[in-house]
Amino acid sequence: MFRYLVLFLLFLFSLEANGIGSAPAVVFASGNNKFVLPVVVKRFNLKYPKYKVFIQYGSTGDLAKSILEGVSYDIFLAADMQRAKSVYLANKAISPPEVYARGSLILFVPPDQTLKQKKITILKKKEIKHISIANCRTAPYGKAAIEALRNSGLYDEVSQKIQYSTDVSTAITNVIWYDNAGFLAKSSVKSLPTIYDKEGINWIEIDQSLYEPILQGYVVSENGSKNENAVKFIEFITSQEGQAIYKEYGYR
Repeated sequence: MFRYLVLFLLFLFSLEANGIGSAPAVVFASGNNKFVLPVVVKRFNLKYPKYKVFIQYGSTGDLAKSILEGVSYDIFLAADMQRAKSVYLANKAISPPEVYARGSLILFVPPDQTLKQKKITILKKKEIKHISIANCRTAPYGKAAIEALRNSGLYDEVSQKIQYSTDVSTAITNVIWYDNAGFLAKSSVKSLPTIYDKEGINWIEIDQSLYEPILQGYVVSENGSKNENAVKFIEFITSQEGQAIYKEYGYR
């Protein structure tokens, strides 16, 4: 995937080098952003039609790794502060990370009228064969899911059911198409088909005391700080209007 990304980035930067306007902002965004960022970009383009952005999604760990290995970017929207900070400490960003969103974790299960009552303990039911979780090594929402299971005392009992996916956005495929239970970003709720979006039957929000706060940080590269598209886009994300969109999608 990243080989094709590198070729595309070289094409974008060649446009700028040849004087064909400022290259579109290259935004590396964590998988949970797949649900909210298209809305952000759409409203950004409506308000500022001359500015352009290119979004590359992936797990936070994989995106950070590619940046540290030298892949060019303008803005990195991570799903935690740790990976964004690692990019800054490697001199791949102009300033320390700042928070742009605080995420919430939900549990999705096949329709069950007892979900609201049983909450996370519903995962003990023998009818639930698999629990889809984003890779906890590279995806902060996966890490939060494991923390929730451990802190609720359920991990040892249900660990054999766990199936890891690449990131939190791909976990949604498993829970819808394969009737798995799964931990997802709350922002995914708006992307669920209406027959799957009923709180208390299809999903519940996980008690935030069961996992460390999911503080999502961003950093900007030196190139990004000089790219008017990138500067305008991060200004929009952190503006009152941009933050309202994130809150609309379940962020805090």
